[in-house]
Amino acid sequence: MRKTLFLLCALAVAGAGAQNNIADILTSIEVNNPQLKAGAQMVLSQKAEVSSQNSLEDPTFELEHLWGAQSAGDRKYDITVSQAFDFPSLYVQRNRVGNLKRTLYDGQQALLRQQVLLQAKELCLRIVYLNRCIDLSDKRLKAADQLARLYREKLESGDAAILDVNKIEIELLNVTTANTRLRNERSACLTQLRALNGGEAFGVEPSALADYPEAVLPASFDDLKSQALQADPELQMLRQENLIANQSVALNRAGWLPKFELGYRHAYELGERFNGLSVGVSIPLFANRKKVKMAKAQALAGSFAVNNREQQALAELQTAYDEAVTLQKDHARYDLLARQNNLELLQKALSAGQISMVEYLVDATQLYEAFDNRLSLEYEYQVRLARMYKFEL
Repeated sequence: MRKTLFLLCALAVAGAGAQNNIADILTSIEVNNPQLKAGAQMVLSQKAEVSSQNSLEDPTFELEHLWGAQSAGDRKYDITVSQAFDFPSLYVQRNRVGNLKRTLYDGQQALLRQQVLLQAKELCLRIVYLNRCIDLSDKRLKAADQLARLYREKLESGDAAILDVNKIEIELLNVTTANTRLRNERSACLTQLRALNGGEAFGVEPSALADYPEAVLPASFDDLKSQALQADPELQMLRQENLIANQSVALNRAGWLPKFELGYRHAYELGERFNGLSVGVSIPLFANRKKVKMAKAQALAGSFAVNNREQQALAELQTAYDEAVTLQKDHARYDLLARQNNLELLQKALSAGQISMVEYLVDATQLYEAFDNRLSLEYEYQVRLARMYKFEL
């Protein structure tokens, strides 16, 4: 009983360690990623631009100086200082649209963050998969190397044929090449991961990742659907754009309201000075034409875009869930393979002369392909889970 409890605790700690390792890597990338840093600065710029669009226009200063041709006293001065402004309700409408746009820009940054972190997480999962493949490949390479040395010795003593040795050498060459390719791919993944981290070093060495994070497949698709669709940043962004489009309809309707200009005027003519106020009104007879119609069309298009994205997101989620269920079932079929010790049995049968070397290579190759398939199914399952739960990043 104590041994069982100890084993369960050890597995839990190992799983938590894997989860924390990948979480630490993602946290580092969130801080150091150049694309996210650029996006954050762009959001600040966009928000500042929104604020500037609801400001008063610059005041106007005008000076007129006229003189006659007959005498120096025949002069006229005219000074005007004025300020133009829209109808007050327009500023309220623009402020509402501005607040919606600020939320939209935050949503764009959230979408970018999710995309970067999902890419990083998939790279981490790929590294775990490659590390496991390399571990299996190292064992296969060691076995092939031992077999090659054994048959070289048998060839020298006359107990083996040169054809058998050549087949083993080819097997050794193929295994060595596959091992090299796996290591090269892992190196490329590590390079991409460091690039996502802005070239900065990680607190946890990504090349040492050996375990997948703990993740549980939902009991039913409905348990996942509502939560995932509600938290989808791309869908939230489209909904926000649709709100802005609807609010823009009211804003463009308010654009038919007149604009005003209020100012102070000072005039000097023929020795007399005059002071007073200047008032102007601008009626938008032409500038606002078709804008309300255009805003309504954009709002309707936004509604269609939201509905389309909901259907796409639902289809993507359903596909990932169905694939995960299938992969989980297929992976479970390989549990028997993990409990068997067929490779050791094959080696014993070969040493005892119960099977030929060719039979050994054929059977061993089949076993290693089964192990590779098991690792591949496990990796694909983890990728589907990562994509289903990307809203938790």
